[in-house]
Amino acid sequence: MTAGATALVFPGQGSQSPGMGRALIEGGYQTSLLTLAQEQGIDLARLLVSGGADELRPTDIAQPALFYSGVALGTILIEAGLEPVVAAGHSLGEYCAVVVAGSLTPEDGMRLVLERGRIMAAAPEGTMAAVLGLERPALSELCLEAAEGGECCVIANDNAPGQLVVSGTRAAIERLSELARAAGAKRVLPLNVGGAFHSPLMAESAAAFAAVLDRVEIAEPRFPVATGVSGTISHTAAEIRTGLRLQLAGPVLWADTVRAMAASGASRFVECGPGTTLAGLIRRILPEAKTASVDSPVSATRQLSESPASDGQAAVLGRE
Repeated sequence: MTAGATALVFPGQGSQSPGMGRALIEGGYQTSLLTLAQEQGIDLARLLVSGGADELRPTDIAQPALFYSGVALGTILIEAGLEPVVAAGHSLGEYCAVVVAGSLTPEDGMRLVLERGRIMAAAPEGTMAAVLGLERPALSELCLEAAEGGECCVIANDNAPGQLVVSGTRAAIERLSELARAAGAKRVLPLNVGGAFHSPLMAESAAAFAAVLDRVEIAEPRFPVATGVSGTISHTAAEIRTGLRLQLAGPVLWADTVRAMAASGASRFVECGPGTTLAGLIRRILPEAKTASVDSPVSATRQLSESPASDGQAAVLGRE
């Protein structure tokens, strides 16, 4: 790989924020995606411009909102000349990565995300919690203890060293919270979510979504896409499809995903979407990595024009 190669990364649910799409909407980007949402009764254009935090929070709204933003920003960068060597997304964000890599059309991607959001919004009862200050092996043991008696408790997200998320039945997550604090966790934070996402409790929902996914064409990617459920790099359409099929009930191995992108040659990571969550996690995983966060057409243009290219392509350096 060329030194200084760039990866595009896309945030998942929880990164949405009021006004997140104003500049993109006003610039007329990806209007076909707004039309598809409108056909499903979601006034995404209004929500992206003037929707409040409470309006953007529901799963079936947050996911298409973040998908629109990520695809629009990633497309702007690529059309301006950026040549990423790999792309990845955190949970929902993986759909943005697959689209910008050319494996899904933006329209098929939006149709899938709308259905994904609808299915997840109707997920079985359960909950999630963030656990700070414990490492994965230790927390895995605690999850097994908390799940005794037939409950469900698993690690759903491995976001960065010392930053994990658990998912399962409410009783098991409450028990896990007590065990984690006793084991020295710095904080255990209940998450305001509508289900036990990325856990076996989502198996039925995942099967329903897989049936929808199987009807959609997935093309060979123009560049690789990192698959969050395995933390590995996918080079083919078949590998990408498998990763998306397993995603709802499988974990998000973000730390492994970032390391896999670095091993493939990426040393710059450009976050496309609202906020800087992924950039912060990446710096915790890879302190030497260069990161940037692009949330509007203006910031995308600025990064492309101000950053010197070290490898013959438009470069994005950003904050470190």
